[in-house]
Amino acid sequence: MDFGLLLAFRNPRQWARPLTDLYREHIEQAVLAEELGYDHVWTTEHHFAEDAWSPSLLPILSAIATRTSRIRLGTFVILLPLHHPVRVAEDSATVDIISGGRLDPQKARRSMELFAKEVMPHFQH
Repeated sequence: MDFGLLLAFRNPRQWARPLTDLYREHIEQAVLAEELGYDHVWTTEHHFAEDAWSPSLLPILSAIATRTSRIRLGTFVILLPLHHPVRVAEDSATVDIISGGRLDPQKARRSMELFAKEVMPHFQH
């Protein structure tokens, strides 16, 4: 059985703190997860969220890769319609190289339908 940790990088208003602190703390959690024997760490992509969910997974996973040596690094998920496919492929390959082959990317195509139905109406005034 494998164990993993999902890092959402959320910063709810009632507990808001500087994003530099939030990111540093989440990266430290990934390092600790590896030290405790966890098998995976996952990040999640969100856009236009009030509580600062991370919109950019691969740079974060690259930072985690430089601080860890064994734990698997996963994207949960990359919203492909919001990114250029060549950039996703190149950035993913770069993270995989930096991490020594530990990247487990997950992609989503249909998420764009949900994005269009649930998020965009809030920005169409």
